[in-house]
Amino acid sequence: MAAILIGTLAGILVRPWGRSEAWPAAAGALLVIAVGATGLDAVRATIEQTADVLLFLLGMMLLSWVADRAGVFAWLAEGCAVLARGSGPALFGAVVILAAVVTALLSLDTTVIMLTPIVYRLAVRRQMDPLPMLFACVFVANIGSLLLPVSNLSNLLMYRRLGLDFGGFAAMMWSLDLVAVAATGLMLALIFRRRIPRRFVSSGDGFPAVDPWLAGVAAGVIVTLGALIGFGLADRALAGPALTGAAVLVAAGVVSRRLTVREAARAVSWNVFVFVAAMTLLVRGVEGTLLDGVSIPLPADPVAALWGSALVATVGSNVINNLPMAVLALSFLPPARDAAGDALAVGTLIGTNVGSSLTTFGSLATILWVDQLRSRGVVVSARDYLRVAVVVTPVVLVVTLLAAMLALR
Repeated sequence: MAAILIGTLAGILVRPWGRSEAWPAAAGALLVIAVGATGLDAVRATIEQTADVLLFLLGMMLLSWVADRAGVFAWLAEGCAVLARGSGPALFGAVVILAAVVTALLSLDTTVIMLTPIVYRLAVRRQMDPLPMLFACVFVANIGSLLLPVSNLSNLLMYRRLGLDFGGFAAMMWSLDLVAVAATGLMLALIFRRRIPRRFVSSGDGFPAVDPWLAGVAAGVIVTLGALIGFGLADRALAGPALTGAAVLVAAGVVSRRLTVREAARAVSWNVFVFVAAMTLLVRGVEGTLLDGVSIPLPADPVAALWGSALVATVGSNVINNLPMAVLALSFLPPARDAAGDALAVGTLIGTNVGSSLTTFGSLATILWVDQLRSRGVVVSARDYLRVAVVVTPVVLVVTLLAAMLALR
């Protein structure tokens, strides 16, 4: 089992022949079944455990795709430029805020996949160096995904398991998310201060025009987000409103001949679904073999629990990726709610969200971001990324943990 685990993780990190992370994950899951480390009951349990999460993810992928095709994100980005009134620092700050809002409401993957290319075009059209705002997109996407369960897939996997409802999760995390995003923006502004111009070329035009299709899609997204928040507060499954909102908008696009069903199917990152299910099954195999009977003493002191779990989750996320780390952490985190248990949960979330931004392979979102830039001829090597991350991530991690200590008192 150890050989299967190491081989799978190595395949995810190396991605042989340029294959998606889903391929080695799926191979590892099949080997786990083949060697008898887990059975059909575990497969069924995995499907039940991840079904709502994956159906929700499907709905949000389609919802974000329709919004992108309708020009919602482009309109918002251009609006940032208008509000900045030719000020480079103001535009940078506006992009940080926009990335934080999109991440909180539509998930970090939406920020990376949809917003990153739009911000790139926004900077190039205004003759600005795009890198400061591109780094803002990826760091805010990872670090600013603490706010809601829907902001990050690892949040979705953990919050119900830890006995937190939607409102309780948001109440616990909002101040931490605010501190983390503010610290991230300030650190990036400091690092890129010589590359953010005082003034940029402004078109002088007002806000972009809004056609009926854009307005209708924007309204549909707002209604869907409202329904998601309502369902979350009512402690109901989130897949329903996400899929319903996406289906209505896709259907409207197909009927009006703005979209096709084939385009919608191609817009879904199906590999992500395979990756999540396969890694969950692999972790179940690890639990049933390597970790069977293993008891790890958890700290009873909330401060030690907070900082210790954050450190372990940070290291683990940058070794095996934050999503497998979140799934693995569920095996050890106590379901009972007490001060130390809450601290362990929050520390783990901070480590898998904030700490995972340290390397290019710490989170799936960063991997997607690097691919997005490469497809546009912008090369950010692992070393280039690390030069920024080694300054930003530790500072933001410490500041966020200090904020967590105050929030958990």
